[in-house]
Amino acid sequence: MSGQQAGAEQRREESSAPTSSPSRFVLGLDVGSTVIRCHVYDRTARVRGSSAQKVENVYPQPGWVEIDPDALWAQFVAVIKDAVKAAGVQMNQIVGLGISTQRATFITWNKKTGHHFHNFISWQDLRAAELVKSWNNSLIMKLLHGATKLLHFFSRNKVMLTVSRFTFTTQHVTLRLVWILQNLPEVKKAVEEDNCCFGTIDTWLLYKLTKGKGGLTDLYNFGSVDEEIFGVPIPVVALVGDQQSAMFGECCFETGDVKLTMGTGTFLDINTGKTPQHVNGGFYPLIGWKIGHELVCLAEGNAGDTGTAIVWAQKLDLFTDAAETEKMALSLEDSEGVYFVPSFSGLQAPLNDPCACASFMGLKHSTSKYHLVRAILESIAFRNKQLYDMLQREIQIPVTNIRADGGVCNNAFVMQMTSDLINEKIDRPAHFDMSCLGAASLAGLAVGFWADKEELQKLRQSEMVFKPQRKWQEYEVNMENWVKAVKRSMNWYNKT
Repeated sequence: MSGQQAGAEQRREESSAPTSSPSRFVLGLDVGSTVIRCHVYDRTARVRGSSAQKVENVYPQPGWVEIDPDALWAQFVAVIKDAVKAAGVQMNQIVGLGISTQRATFITWNKKTGHHFHNFISWQDLRAAELVKSWNNSLIMKLLHGATKLLHFFSRNKVMLTVSRFTFTTQHVTLRLVWILQNLPEVKKAVEEDNCCFGTIDTWLLYKLTKGKGGLTDLYNFGSVDEEIFGVPIPVVALVGDQQSAMFGECCFETGDVKLTMGTGTFLDINTGKTPQHVNGGFYPLIGWKIGHELVCLAEGNAGDTGTAIVWAQKLDLFTDAAETEKMALSLEDSEGVYFVPSFSGLQAPLNDPCACASFMGLKHSTSKYHLVRAILESIAFRNKQLYDMLQREIQIPVTNIRADGGVCNNAFVMQMTSDLINEKIDRPAHFDMSCLGAASLAGLAVGFWADKEELQKLRQSEMVFKPQRKWQEYEVNMENWVKAVKRSMNWYNKT
């Protein structure tokens, strides 16, 4: 979720439409990188009550990003209680709980006491950058790439081609966990004594909610919340990654459906049907969801800094409210040759450089804060273009629909420029909190609150469809200059 919506909020929205079961509701929660949010949904998928609190990231050193687990747990419990209260309902009217979480953010804890050994290590954290570079340049990886290239040459097996192009990134949990084991002796000792638990946010929340009785994620049901927490044992029936959840909330149910999430980062996902795609290093395959015997796969590409760039600019007092940025950008004909590289957490595919720096280039005496803001928004659209072009190259599936969500999709300047650049229509929904809705939808299907996906499809509401208004060639020179700025920002923090 976007940091533009940071801070605590609570509201009640009464549905004007009648419901067949007015006394039953489902909860959808999203534990994002900047906001933790809870919505209470009725049978029409309308929000009856909400609560949200800002997630406070901790930055102990440059490039390190952490979250205090005790603070996160307190916020998690609080937003559920506040949302239910705001809806004017009782806890025993909640028939199911669905939880969406940021992915690749992990923690370790003591198996006997439940006490955590360290803060959550965020997916944006760069402390393992040197390990990543070391492994990617290692003899083992060179042998792996060489062997699989040779096998692909003779077999034409796409799996071999995919493996031959695999590289580690700082977003992978693997090497950040290695860093923890190398630098925190108490964790290493606990592992040796078989007294260490490891999990991402969803695993840890389930452990806390069930007081250690639950511990499965992905494709399983999970038990009930311990009665002492909310007074009743609410069933936990859906745990899902935030992007898979947003994909489901957008009703991207058919092969070729695409979701563009612009929140803390940008995530471009495409429904690839029943089988995972063998991709070529930019996009990566994911399990989307499993309902009964139906398994849906996705392919995804991402950029790490979208909403974070806007929040950073707000902290510099370039504007008071994120809503101002659209008018600021539109008040100018162009950014006057100023370009921004959104790389606070490195550059992801297709460049994959964890040591790239965020930067402005092309600054002049005449540069104003309006030019800086426009450059930031343009960088988001340019990055969207990069991701979409990569999707077209790597995924041999025709795109059918593109639907946007996340706080930044509220910015019409970014939406229109992205539509122009990729030369496609982009559907913006009436409500942007798709990760919450997706988690609630999966929970609702699991408990029979909604009958099937077709019912959810009918409930989806579109707010606006952006259509291309300018040819992408009109942006070509500016994008070439932006790419030049990106390349000059690369390898900035290289210690060697």
